[in-house]
Amino acid sequence: MLTGFRMPIDGACLPTSPNLLPNAPRPYRAGVHEGVDFYDGFACAHIGKGTPVRAAKAGVVVRADHDYRPLTPQELDELLRRSQSQGYTDEQALDRFRGRQVWIDHGGGVVTRYAHLDGVAADLQVGMRVEAGQVIGYVGNTGTPQEVTAPDTEFHLHFEIRVGDSYLGKGLPYDELVAVLRRAFSP
Repeated sequence: MLTGFRMPIDGACLPTSPNLLPNAPRPYRAGVHEGVDFYDGFACAHIGKGTPVRAAKAGVVVRADHDYRPLTPQELDELLRRSQSQGYTDEQALDRFRGRQVWIDHGGGVVTRYAHLDGVAADLQVGMRVEAGQVIGYVGNTGTPQEVTAPDTEFHLHFEIRVGDSYLGKGLPYDELVAVLRRAFSP
């Protein structure tokens, strides 16, 4: 049973909108949402560009995108076109849509992913151990269509708990999903 995670943003709570949780459809890219989106006004805390993002649990950094390359309008169009024609979002496209990221390995096949970051903590390096609550990055909108089309909008944190090759709550009905996520964020 997965428990003991802290909210990755100070003062945040689990959003209740199904569209902000795992399994929500993402028709613009012919895909499914794999994490929790923490937006201002929907997660009990003020969340804007540059809001500190904290490690949800102690672990080892396995990815830290200090050198992120922003999406171009052409790349965005190609990724969306490819996803629509395939009928799904492939891993390469999904990785680009997550934007600037930090991944932390907590052992036992559990990894947390923090996406759409505006920046990564300057001292954060792959292989480094981090403690729960340590600042690892800052809220942004990288990888979203709005990064290209409306740069000063859609700032939020996309947060995933990965278990093996899948995301926590995959395929669960809403009530069960919320119960699993609440348990994950319990002591």
